Amino acid sequence: MAGSLSAVALISGATAVLVALLALGLAGAARRAGLAHPWALAASVAAGQIVWLGATAALAGSGALADWSALPPRWPLLPLTALVTVALLTRTRTFRRLLAAVPPWQPVALQMFRVGVELAFWRLHLEGLAPVQVTFEGRNFDALVGLTAPVVASGIAAGWVGPRVTVAWNLFGLAMLLNAIGTVATSTPGPLHLDWPGEPFTAIAAWPVIWIPALLAPAAIFLHVVSIRQSLARLATRGQGNYVRSFP
Repeated sequence: MAGSLSAVALISGATAVLVALLALGLAGAARRAGLAHPWALAASVAAGQIVWLGATAALAGSGALADWSALPPRWPLLPLTALVTVALLTRTRTFRRLLAAVPPWQPVALQMFRVGVELAFWRLHLEGLAPVQVTFEGRNFDALVGLTAPVVASGIAAGWVGPRVTVAWNLFGLAMLLNAIGTVATSTPGPLHLDWPGEPFTAIAAWPVIWIPALLAPAAIFLHVVSIRQSLARLATRGQGNYVRSFP
Protein backbone atom coordinates (compact mmCIF):
# COMPACT_ATOMS: atom_id res chain seq x y z
CA MET A 1 0.00 0.00 0.00
CA ALA A 2 1.25 3.49 -0.89
CA GLY A 3 0.28 6.47 1.19
CA SER A 4 -1.57 7.34 4.37
CA LEU A 5 -5.22 6.63 4.96
CA SER A 6 -6.10 10.04 3.51
CA ALA A 7 -4.37 9.33 0.18
CA VAL A 8 -5.84 5.83 0.07
CA ALA A 9 -9.30 7.23 0.83
CA LEU A 10 -9.01 9.89 -1.88
CA ILE A 11 -7.97 7.43 -4.60
CA SER A 12 -10.34 4.66 -3.52
CA GLY A 13 -13.20 7.12 -3.10
CA ALA A 14 -12.65 8.74 -6.50
CA THR A 15 -12.50 5.29 -8.10
CA ALA A 16 -15.65 4.00 -6.38
CA VAL A 17 -17.66 7.15 -7.15
CA LEU A 18 -16.59 7.15 -10.79
CA VAL A 19 -17.47 3.47 -11.30
CA ALA A 20 -20.88 4.00 -9.67
CA LEU A 21 -21.70 7.16 -11.63
CA LEU A 22 -20.58 5.59 -14.90
CA ALA A 23 -22.91 2.66 -14.22
CA LEU A 24 -25.84 4.95 -13.41
CA GLY A 25 -25.21 7.11 -16.48
CA LEU A 26 -24.89 4.04 -18.69
CA ALA A 27 -28.16 2.60 -17.38
CA GLY A 28 -29.97 5.87 -18.08
CA ALA A 29 -28.50 6.16 -21.57
CA ALA A 30 -29.36 2.54 -22.36
CA ARG A 31 -32.95 3.11 -21.25
CA ARG A 32 -33.28 6.25 -23.37
CA ALA A 33 -31.70 4.47 -26.33
CA GLY A 34 -34.30 1.71 -26.11
CA LEU A 35 -31.79 -1.05 -25.35
CA ALA A 36 -33.02 -4.20 -23.67
CA HIS A 37 -32.09 -4.75 -20.02
CA PRO A 38 -30.33 -1.42 -19.36
CA TRP A 39 -29.49 -2.23 -15.76
CA ALA A 40 -27.99 -5.58 -16.72
CA LEU A 41 -25.77 -3.81 -19.25
CA ALA A 42 -24.67 -1.25 -16.67
CA ALA A 43 -24.03 -3.96 -14.07
CA SER A 44 -21.90 -5.98 -16.49
CA VAL A 45 -19.77 -2.95 -17.35
CA ALA A 46 -19.35 -2.08 -13.66
CA ALA A 47 -18.45 -5.70 -12.91
CA GLY A 48 -15.81 -5.63 -15.64
CA GLN A 49 -14.27 -2.51 -14.11
CA ILE A 50 -14.29 -4.07 -10.64
CA VAL A 51 -12.55 -7.20 -11.95
CA TRP A 52 -9.96 -5.00 -13.67
CA LEU A 53 -9.40 -3.04 -10.46
CA GLY A 54 -8.95 -6.26 -8.50
CA ALA A 55 -6.50 -7.67 -11.05
CA THR A 56 -4.40 -4.50 -11.12
CA ALA A 57 -4.38 -4.32 -7.31
CA ALA A 58 -3.18 -7.94 -7.18
CA LEU A 59 -0.42 -7.20 -9.70
CA ALA A 60 0.68 -4.20 -7.66
CA GLY A 61 0.63 -6.24 -4.47
CA SER A 62 2.78 -8.95 -6.02
CA GLY A 63 5.51 -6.46 -6.88
CA ALA A 64 5.44 -7.45 -10.56
CA LEU A 65 4.84 -3.86 -11.67
CA ALA A 66 7.81 -2.52 -9.68
CA ASP A 67 10.51 -4.18 -11.79
CA TRP A 68 12.03 -0.93 -12.99
CA SER A 69 14.62 -2.66 -15.15
CA ALA A 70 11.99 -4.40 -17.31
CA LEU A 71 11.72 -3.44 -20.97
CA PRO A 72 9.17 -2.29 -21.80
CA PRO A 73 8.28 -0.83 -18.38
CA ARG A 74 5.44 -2.87 -16.90
CA TRP A 75 3.08 -0.41 -15.25
CA PRO A 76 2.34 1.57 -18.48
CA LEU A 77 0.98 -1.65 -20.00
CA LEU A 78 -2.10 -1.29 -17.76
CA PRO A 79 -3.36 2.06 -19.12
CA LEU A 80 -2.51 0.92 -22.66
CA THR A 81 -4.62 -2.21 -22.14
CA ALA A 82 -7.51 -0.13 -20.78
CA LEU A 83 -7.34 2.33 -23.67
CA VAL A 84 -7.26 -0.40 -26.32
CA THR A 85 -10.28 -2.07 -24.69
CA VAL A 86 -12.19 1.22 -24.60
CA ALA A 87 -11.24 1.99 -28.23
CA LEU A 88 -12.63 -1.37 -29.35
CA LEU A 89 -15.86 -0.88 -27.41
CA THR A 90 -16.42 2.58 -28.91
CA ARG A 91 -16.49 1.06 -32.40
CA THR A 92 -19.59 -1.00 -31.66
CA ARG A 93 -23.11 -0.15 -32.79
CA THR A 94 -24.34 -0.27 -29.19
CA PHE A 95 -21.87 2.45 -28.20
CA ARG A 96 -23.06 4.70 -31.02
CA ARG A 97 -26.64 4.33 -29.81
CA LEU A 98 -25.58 5.09 -26.25
CA LEU A 99 -23.55 8.11 -27.36
CA ALA A 100 -26.65 9.73 -28.84
CA ALA A 101 -28.62 9.10 -25.64
CA VAL A 102 -26.14 10.54 -23.11
CA PRO A 103 -26.98 14.12 -22.03
CA PRO A 104 -24.02 16.23 -23.22
CA TRP A 105 -23.40 17.72 -19.80
CA GLN A 106 -22.82 14.35 -18.13
CA PRO A 107 -19.37 13.41 -19.54
CA VAL A 108 -18.14 16.87 -18.59
CA ALA A 109 -19.55 16.78 -15.06
CA LEU A 110 -17.96 13.39 -14.37
CA GLN A 111 -14.51 14.93 -14.84
CA MET A 112 -14.84 16.42 -11.34
CA PHE A 113 -13.26 13.23 -9.97
CA ARG A 114 -9.89 14.61 -11.11
CA VAL A 115 -9.82 17.01 -8.15
CA GLY A 116 -9.69 14.01 -5.81
CA VAL A 117 -6.84 12.48 -7.82
CA GLU A 118 -4.79 15.66 -7.64
CA LEU A 119 -5.39 15.97 -3.90
CA ALA A 120 -4.15 12.39 -3.55
CA PHE A 121 -0.94 13.23 -5.44
CA TRP A 122 -0.47 16.22 -3.15
CA ARG A 123 -0.94 14.09 -0.03
CA LEU A 124 1.56 11.56 -1.34
CA HIS A 125 4.06 14.38 -1.88
CA LEU A 126 3.57 15.65 1.66
CA GLU A 127 4.31 12.12 2.89
CA GLY A 128 7.49 11.88 0.84
CA LEU A 129 6.03 9.31 -1.57
CA ALA A 130 5.70 11.51 -4.67
CA PRO A 131 7.98 14.19 -6.14
CA VAL A 132 6.70 17.75 -6.29
CA GLN A 133 6.44 17.90 -10.09
CA VAL A 134 3.52 15.42 -10.15
CA THR A 135 1.43 17.76 -7.96
CA PHE A 136 -0.27 21.11 -8.53
CA GLU A 137 2.66 22.67 -6.66
CA GLY A 138 4.89 21.51 -9.50
CA ARG A 139 3.95 20.78 -13.12
CA ASN A 140 0.61 19.00 -12.81
CA PHE A 141 -2.31 21.38 -13.40
CA ASP A 142 -4.95 18.73 -14.06
CA ALA A 143 -6.98 19.92 -11.07
CA LEU A 144 -8.08 22.89 -13.21
CA VAL A 145 -10.10 20.48 -15.35
CA GLY A 146 -11.93 19.03 -12.36
CA LEU A 147 -12.56 22.48 -10.88
CA THR A 148 -13.99 23.92 -14.11
CA ALA A 149 -16.00 20.80 -15.01
CA PRO A 150 -19.13 21.71 -12.96
CA VAL A 151 -19.19 25.22 -14.43
CA VAL A 152 -18.93 23.96 -18.02
CA ALA A 153 -21.44 21.16 -17.38
CA SER A 154 -23.93 23.64 -15.91
CA GLY A 155 -23.45 25.89 -18.93
CA ILE A 156 -24.08 23.03 -21.33
CA ALA A 157 -27.24 22.02 -19.46
CA ALA A 158 -28.47 25.64 -19.36
CA GLY A 159 -27.62 26.27 -23.01
CA TRP A 160 -25.08 29.08 -22.63
CA VAL A 161 -22.09 26.83 -23.38
CA GLY A 162 -22.22 25.66 -26.98
CA PRO A 163 -20.50 22.75 -28.73
CA ARG A 164 -17.51 24.83 -29.90
CA VAL A 165 -16.69 25.95 -26.37
CA THR A 166 -17.24 22.38 -25.18
CA VAL A 167 -14.75 21.05 -27.72
CA ALA A 168 -12.23 23.73 -26.69
CA TRP A 169 -12.64 22.83 -23.02
CA ASN A 170 -12.18 19.13 -23.79
CA LEU A 171 -9.02 19.83 -25.78
CA PHE A 172 -7.74 21.86 -22.83
CA GLY A 173 -8.57 18.93 -20.54
CA LEU A 174 -6.75 16.47 -22.78
CA ALA A 175 -3.70 18.75 -22.87
CA MET A 176 -3.66 18.98 -19.07
CA LEU A 177 -4.06 15.21 -18.79
CA LEU A 178 -1.27 14.46 -21.27
CA ASN A 179 0.99 16.87 -19.41
CA ALA A 180 0.20 15.08 -16.13
CA ILE A 181 0.74 11.63 -17.67
CA GLY A 182 4.05 12.69 -19.18
CA THR A 183 5.24 14.20 -15.91
CA VAL A 184 4.31 11.09 -13.93
CA ALA A 185 5.83 8.70 -16.49
CA THR A 186 9.13 10.57 -16.61
CA SER A 187 9.26 10.74 -12.81
CA THR A 188 9.35 6.94 -12.42
CA PRO A 189 12.58 4.92 -12.32
CA GLY A 190 13.80 3.18 -15.44
CA PRO A 191 14.18 4.15 -19.10
CA LEU A 192 11.47 6.85 -19.01
CA HIS A 193 13.05 8.77 -16.13
CA LEU A 194 14.15 12.37 -16.61
CA ASP A 195 16.38 14.37 -14.31
CA TRP A 196 13.62 15.66 -12.05
CA PRO A 197 14.33 16.82 -8.49
CA GLY A 198 13.50 14.49 -5.64
CA GLU A 199 13.22 10.73 -5.45
CA PRO A 200 11.71 8.73 -8.34
CA PHE A 201 7.96 8.13 -8.16
CA THR A 202 7.93 4.43 -7.27
CA ALA A 203 4.50 4.62 -5.58
CA ILE A 204 2.84 4.64 -9.02
CA ALA A 205 3.34 0.85 -9.12
CA ALA A 206 1.74 0.27 -5.70
CA TRP A 207 -1.90 0.01 -4.63
CA PRO A 208 -4.01 2.15 -4.68
CA VAL A 209 -1.97 4.61 -6.76
CA ILE A 210 -1.86 2.10 -9.62
CA TRP A 211 -5.61 2.63 -10.06
CA ILE A 212 -4.88 6.13 -11.37
CA PRO A 213 -3.09 5.00 -14.55
CA ALA A 214 -4.99 1.71 -14.77
CA LEU A 215 -8.53 3.15 -14.72
CA LEU A 216 -8.91 6.80 -13.76
CA ALA A 217 -6.68 8.32 -16.45
CA PRO A 218 -8.16 6.14 -19.25
CA ALA A 219 -11.65 7.02 -17.98
CA ALA A 220 -10.81 10.73 -18.21
CA ILE A 221 -9.63 10.27 -21.80
CA PHE A 222 -12.78 8.29 -22.61
CA LEU A 223 -15.04 11.02 -21.19
CA HIS A 224 -13.24 13.66 -23.23
CA VAL A 225 -13.64 11.60 -26.40
CA VAL A 226 -17.34 11.06 -25.70
CA SER A 227 -17.92 14.78 -25.14
CA ILE A 228 -15.97 15.80 -28.25
CA ARG A 229 -17.85 13.31 -30.43
CA GLN A 230 -21.17 14.56 -29.07
CA SER A 231 -20.18 18.19 -29.69
CA LEU A 232 -19.03 17.50 -33.24
CA ALA A 233 -22.30 15.67 -33.93
CA ARG A 234 -24.24 18.69 -32.66
CA LEU A 235 -22.19 21.01 -34.87
CA ALA A 236 -22.80 18.77 -37.88
CA THR A 237 -26.54 18.75 -37.17
CA ARG A 238 -26.58 22.55 -36.95
CA GLY A 239 -24.68 22.80 -40.23
CA GLN A 240 -27.15 20.53 -41.99
CA GLY A 241 -30.05 22.56 -40.63
CA ASN A 242 -28.51 25.81 -41.87
CA TYR A 243 -27.91 24.26 -45.29
CA VAL A 244 -31.53 23.12 -45.54
CA ARG A 245 -32.82 26.56 -44.54
CA SER A 246 -30.56 28.27 -47.09
CA PHE A 247 -31.59 26.00 -49.94
CA PRO A 248 -35.30 25.14 -49.59
